[in-house]
Amino acid sequence: MNKYETAYLDNTKKIMELVRIQPADSGSAEAFYADCRKRTFAMRPLIAENMAVLRDFLIPLFDDILTASTETVAELVEFDDALTTLTKQADNGVHYQINSALVTYARQKKERGLLIRSLYHSAMALYNYNNIIRLTDPSRFLWKMRLLFGEAAGYIRCYDEIDDPETRGYIHRSMSNLALCYNSLTEAEPKFAVLRRALRILKDPVYQQKTPSLPWGLFITKTHQERTTLLGHLRLENASLTQLQEVMESAEYVHHEQCRTAQEKNIPMQPQWLYTYYASCYHCGFYTLAELFENLEQLYISASQTDYSQQGMYTNLFLPAVYTEYVRKDANYITNKAPIMQLIYQRALQYVRNAPAGVNAEFLYSYLRPLMVNFIEYPNGISLKEFVYEFIMGRHLGTCVHSIAVAQLATFLLSCMFGRCPEALLGLSGFHTVEEILSHQEELTSYVYDCGMFHDIGKLFFLQLFSLPNRQWLSVEAEICESHAIQGYRLLAAAPSTASFAPVAFGHHRYYNGRGGYPEEFSREKCKDPVAVDLIAVADFIEYRGNDTGNAFREANSPEQIFAQLKEGRGTRFHPAVADAALGAREEITELLDRIRPEAYRDAYEYNIASKNKDGGSK
Repeated sequence: MNKYETAYLDNTKKIMELVRIQPADSGSAEAFYADCRKRTFAMRPLIAENMAVLRDFLIPLFDDILTASTETVAELVEFDDALTTLTKQADNGVHYQINSALVTYARQKKERGLLIRSLYHSAMALYNYNNIIRLTDPSRFLWKMRLLFGEAAGYIRCYDEIDDPETRGYIHRSMSNLALCYNSLTEAEPKFAVLRRALRILKDPVYQQKTPSLPWGLFITKTHQERTTLLGHLRLENASLTQLQEVMESAEYVHHEQCRTAQEKNIPMQPQWLYTYYASCYHCGFYTLAELFENLEQLYISASQTDYSQQGMYTNLFLPAVYTEYVRKDANYITNKAPIMQLIYQRALQYVRNAPAGVNAEFLYSYLRPLMVNFIEYPNGISLKEFVYEFIMGRHLGTCVHSIAVAQLATFLLSCMFGRCPEALLGLSGFHTVEEILSHQEELTSYVYDCGMFHDIGKLFFLQLFSLPNRQWLSVEAEICESHAIQGYRLLAAAPSTASFAPVAFGHHRYYNGRGGYPEEFSREKCKDPVAVDLIAVADFIEYRGNDTGNAFREANSPEQIFAQLKEGRGTRFHPAVADAALGAREEITELLDRIRPEAYRDAYEYNIASKNKDGGSK
């Protein structure tokens, strides 16, 4: 590698250490806040240097890749391998840019081995992006993944002309991974067809004899595992007999391999594949629904609440999510399973609170999100509001602190408007007269505070983009993150306890006049509570622009800059009355910005410490 690529890797390593901070690591709230500020300021020059490497070296290299020397291309491949190993796909954008450039170079220079490798890695980078947005826009990258994997897989026709075992391995992996390019619910049969062909070739002794060094057993097992993801299609109850048989075949194959491995190594079977076996048996008629519930419940109860391995997280958080999907099949089950569902939610809260500092956060988030999406809210039970609040406070510091600060700013703006222009608040939380507004100030203050706390809940579905701030986002990453508004809306709208906050999550980035911001789907005219959206939009803008501790990419705007932008956006980006309330309280808001963030860090610190103590701490 050259000095630029080495510097990028070294800076990224340092940033990875700087972002690893937990409230429990500090002796006090004050020390925690000071440490966060110190780390933020330490990251800024590292990020700036990484951006300089991208701007001055890597991006020009990508743009002019056809003139690169053989040595430069070899260094780029080495850099890509090292970056992927270091960050485990967290720097997915640069990984994609590198391999897109290498595809162009290899195709033009007719370097077939490099082309197949880069096609595969480009497609996998898009798959990583698709995983982030699978709940909001699940098909966005599938067509391009299909082209990339398909081209790499197509070299099976030239198999005998390729001597390199690694390149042949990329061909087989691409053939199987074509299945990732089809939605299991809407494109089931094409996915089945891809997997049939991949398995037929993987099990062909001719290919195995041609390249005996490849891990054929692993390839076959992984492909069978992918076919079990079509259980989602089976849950729709319109699968053909052939499709049922094929999923059952794969579930049995994986189950057999699990049994063999468990016996040979004297280790437990992985719960993830026990679930697929049990569920496949149900869909194929070998188990009743009651028997499936019994097996899943035994599997869940047997899980250790102190196991934070990937399989431990799967059993404690994701298994309850798929269990809930089967509970929803019958209204009687929704009622009868209420005690079990309440136990599940209580245990999940405790499990999340007790997660140790070194836990793989991305696995934790990815397994917890489906449980929130499938949440069943019971009268007098744990509400989705409680569940989501725990997620905000306990799992991602940046979102937590920002939400607390926005909530405090929004309630301050509300108090200003109570005295200055209560008529501008008409419609807030369903109150339509000035008398109602003024007689329910305490209730409205609490409501607006909660709107601030939950307005960014959708960001917690995109945390992979926030997990490694070693550079500024690429345009595609910024566009992906914009989906947090839609995802937050969908989550909050699904339950009575959070439905009133859904409009704020949906519209807080859309301009007041509807001519800017996002998402375009948000309509102020159709919104159930536009006043709450207006309040949070201004509070969110002020807090984000004035944030000097939680944003490592840039310094905060000065109060003068913030209020100038508010004045400029009055009537276009911001509701005139809310903007006027902020402009009229300039001195108070300036003072509030000085103390609101330390207070938010204190709240985050105290909540996390109290949660650990309440549940006995991490084991």
